[in-house]
Amino acid sequence: MARGGTRFRLRRARGRLRRRGQRGVVAVVGTLLSLLVFFALFGIFLTQYVPLWMDDNEAAFTAQTQESFANLKSEMDLQATFGTAPVLSTPFVMSSQGIAIFAQPTAGTLNFIPDQPGVFANVTTSIGPGDSHAFYQNYTLGTLHMDLPNRYFTPQEFELEDDGVIQSQSDTHELLDFPPILSYNITGTNVGVTLGLFQMVGNATQAISSGTEQVYSHFKTAQTYYVQAPTGTTFTATYTIGTHYACAWQQFFNESYRTSGFPVANATLTPNTCVASMQTAQDVVLTLRGLSSCDLIVAAFQMVVGVGVE
Repeated sequence: MARGGTRFRLRRARGRLRRRGQRGVVAVVGTLLSLLVFFALFGIFLTQYVPLWMDDNEAAFTAQTQESFANLKSEMDLQATFGTAPVLSTPFVMSSQGIAIFAQPTAGTLNFIPDQPGVFANVTTSIGPGDSHAFYQNYTLGTLHMDLPNRYFTPQEFELEDDGVIQSQSDTHELLDFPPILSYNITGTNVGVTLGLFQMVGNATQAISSGTEQVYSHFKTAQTYYVQAPTGTTFTATYTIGTHYACAWQQFFNESYRTSGFPVANATLTPNTCVASMQTAQDVVLTLRGLSSCDLIVAAFQMVVGVGVE
């Protein structure tokens, strides 16, 4: 009887151990499955959701930069036109939003270069104000440039030069988002043109930060030159831009006179197609013949990036 009871107790003990072992295996398998589900969802989050989220963040950063350049240009136009508000400031957001732990913000680099080789503007007319000798104005242009090295959205570059805001994705994919002063005035047989040259001077500056940088435009001077052809005659004006964004300027010049009603036969554009020029500055030359008048606005600004105005 004692032996039978012992065997019975041993069988019961072994049964309990098997059941405990099965429960332990089930717990381990359940934990592993939970981890697999977690890592699968985490992987989807990293490979799908984070890029989409950062793409939206960088797209918003690009839009903010475009808006800042537009506001700065608009303020400079007002300063040159009315000669008021001698100092205005424009905030530039310097980085995108990030995703905590998973993705760092994308930082932009803002550069002001007062004297860049090959970057200039020139206006020449075959007669001068008051029917004087040929007129000639040439200026070295300062440039305000911002580089957005986006990792998820398309990398972008923005530049303000000669009152025009250029947005670029490559050396042939460029657009003059906000054009400079250039308008055509056509009344019967009288054809006039109004254009502006904006020069930016100051100390070369580079800004890299995670916050906001202020860009100050300090209005210095503005001069207006008026060239009028004697009755029954016309003259020729040549507008030359030296730039690293030749495609943007070429496209703008081409559209400016073709959509204005200006006689196409009286205009010559060189080059007449897009020419890549990111590494070496390229001259873009617009020649307008048969003009009755030309208004030229020449304005100078001192630019400061950071705190305070000199």
